[in-house]
Amino acid sequence: MRINVAFVLLISVFSATAASAKTIIVADSYVDVVAGRLVQPARVEIDQGRILAVASSDSKQVDEGDELIDLSGYTLLPGLIDMHTHLTSNPTHHGYRSLATSQTRKALGGVRFAKDTLMAGVTSVRNLGAANFIDVALRDAINDGDVVGPRMFVTGPSLQITGGHGDSNRIPHDIPTTVVGVVDGPWAGVQQVRENIKYGADAIKIKATGGVLSKGTAVGAPELSLEEMQAIVVEAHRRGVTVAAHAHGASGINDAIRAGVDSVEHASFIDDEGIKLAKARGTALSMDV
Repeated sequence: MRINVAFVLLISVFSATAASAKTIIVADSYVDVVAGRLVQPARVEIDQGRILAVASSDSKQVDEGDELIDLSGYTLLPGLIDMHTHLTSNPTHHGYRSLATSQTRKALGGVRFAKDTLMAGVTSVRNLGAANFIDVALRDAINDGDVVGPRMFVTGPSLQITGGHGDSNRIPHDIPTTVVGVVDGPWAGVQQVRENIKYGADAIKIKATGGVLSKGTAVGAPELSLEEMQAIVVEAHRRGVTVAAHAHGASGINDAIRAGVDSVEHASFIDDEGIKLAKARGTALSMDV
């Protein structure tokens, strides 16, 4: 059986342009993700981008001035949430092609990727890592209505060690470079947390281990020390923001959890100890493998 799907929150974003009139959506059914069931039929009322009511009704009656969207034959879903994105990064640009692309150009590319993401039904994203705070700029442009995209929760530059995953390891030593977010020592980590928050970060992203597509790093090797991560987490939590830790190897995963991070990204080679630690401490595992 084929089910046609529409995303409720996606439609509500476009309906938010109406100054006062409500938007009424009727459809064959909607997915109640809390109860885990399909409800038939479906009627959704939206006012200025916010859902007022969801009911099992096939009534197409609307007040004067309201807009009716008839999605008969479709099933409605809540907007999807992607917990790990890099909307300002082009996945087809690798190595030196990426180095030759300015941050301004990457931000403009993010405009397209943001719209594509929204049109795919993803209405909220957590964007984990972007240089020069271009993710902050993209988020603000979406919030201001200048471009179309999902709700974005952003981190700004990620925090990593000198020579680690995220540093400029492909550039030779005799070409001066500075990568914002390279921190060595607990106090340097605290300072970078404060700077990221100063310039608009909603959360903090750290690199607990090496990663793929990085010269000079091993995927599972620990990078930020436990002490460095603890200092970062304490400062971030003191300022009311969460911390996401990129971590592939078991040792780095476990230290990140012990340091108090709110989520571990990838968690590729997590072991039994890591799973026990995550369960005991309530650490989310944002796993993509």
